[in-house]
Amino acid sequence: MDSPLQLLRELFPFGPYGAEQKSAAAVRGLLDTITGLSPQETIVKLAGSVLPSIGRQPSMHMRFKLLEDVRLDAEQALPVLERNITQSVLPLPLSAATEALHADNLLKGLAVAYANIARSICKHHPNAGLNHLLHRCIQRAMSMVARRQLLAYRAYAAPSVGSWLSLHELYQMISSQGAKPLNGETAPIEHEYLGALLFAYIEPTNLPRTDLEAINICTRQLAAYALIGEAGPDIGNGRATDPCFLVRPDEGTPGYALTRLPSGASTFGSLLIDCNQVLAALDRNITRRPGKKIEPDLDASPAMLQALRLAIGGKSARRFSRTHFRPRGDLVSGFAAVIDFLDGNAFSRRSVDSSYRYNGRGFSTSEWSLIDESPDGFRLRYIKGEKSNMGAGEIVALQPRESSKIHVCLVRRIASSHVQLEVGLQLMSPQVSVVDIAVDRIPEQRAIFMHNLPAFGKLSGLIVAPATYRTGQKITVKFPGRVLYRQIGACMEANEGLEFFALDPLPD
Repeated sequence: MDSPLQLLRELFPFGPYGAEQKSAAAVRGLLDTITGLSPQETIVKLAGSVLPSIGRQPSMHMRFKLLEDVRLDAEQALPVLERNITQSVLPLPLSAATEALHADNLLKGLAVAYANIARSICKHHPNAGLNHLLHRCIQRAMSMVARRQLLAYRAYAAPSVGSWLSLHELYQMISSQGAKPLNGETAPIEHEYLGALLFAYIEPTNLPRTDLEAINICTRQLAAYALIGEAGPDIGNGRATDPCFLVRPDEGTPGYALTRLPSGASTFGSLLIDCNQVLAALDRNITRRPGKKIEPDLDASPAMLQALRLAIGGKSARRFSRTHFRPRGDLVSGFAAVIDFLDGNAFSRRSVDSSYRYNGRGFSTSEWSLIDESPDGFRLRYIKGEKSNMGAGEIVALQPRESSKIHVCLVRRIASSHVQLEVGLQLMSPQVSVVDIAVDRIPEQRAIFMHNLPAFGKLSGLIVAPATYRTGQKITVKFPGRVLYRQIGACMEANEGLEFFALDPLPD
């Protein structure tokens, strides 16, 4: 039952308290209307109706409470849309692109709303004892921006310049208050900022989309081991080989490796991200013994940990220059589809060959423009055809038009935007064959045999379905008319679609 004082406030809502309560009640009434809506409808209503109403709330504390209510409701719907985008084909069809747009609008709206409270405190109430509210708003805003960026990565798109400028501004709000040591409230803000930077440094567009969630969690754990400070004028002296990154807060980027700092370039106003202890944490996980407890305990496969270490520790420069040209080619993706394409279904593009094609083929092609080529790879741009749920690490077969030559490659980079889709491919071997693999009493399996691997030394290799073979097994490689005897060597790469092994020779 309402108290007499509350009844009087309801009867005479002329004061600021009554107006505030009425405004908050109206927002909560809007929140009640989303019950039973689909995830996409929920996101649209929260972004289009609820958030604007909260922005008119006069009390900062009440505004924050209502934003927290919206965030909790959004958390019930956002994962569904994020999962749909991760699993969608590329380029994104209209339905998935629409879901991505709605999710991005909500995350952006939440980030702006939290940031506006923080800006108001910094500008109008710097000494009003609102540090706790300030810190929570900054952390929430950073978290929403970082989630927007992860949403972009799920579609192999680059995060916007504005999202990076927003993150840098939010970090400067807390770091500009003097050189105070980290405490229980400000440390999470710094870790949120560093986590977003580390995630960008591993170049998510070069990784399988299905791994992004796990890698994002890892980078959040590793953020506690990164150090951030001002970049001094002598930063390039003796540190050019260290795993460090330079951030310019006035630029809409996450920064770049210190090894790329031009000679004599000014570092005034820049930040230095030192990742030496991040590499040490990764090394502890890579070399850990079974049953041994370590910190941080990263839930990632050895292959994923190695990929993280390579990305943060620095990659080798490109070995070949590019040759620009504009032919077109057909692309087939996926282990089973590539085998089917190689195994008797690939012909030249001459019209007389069409009568020989196998109509019951188990693959679909898409048409791409070959933007440029080097001796060990290609860069392609999507034109038309069958869309696929392609990801970094996927195996593809590329056949240029007017050529019978087929190139078997692995996808190394994907860049997606609303206007185009590009992929970077690594050519695995100049000669490949579809073979049958026999081992012990296991039924024969189809595989892709690579006669030599220029990028890995004088080795032959095998690409097989995942969880089929293990290192050390002796196998029989059956070609038409001959056989080879080999031993499964080191696993060079593995993901949910394939395993790539080196082969060790045995006497034929």
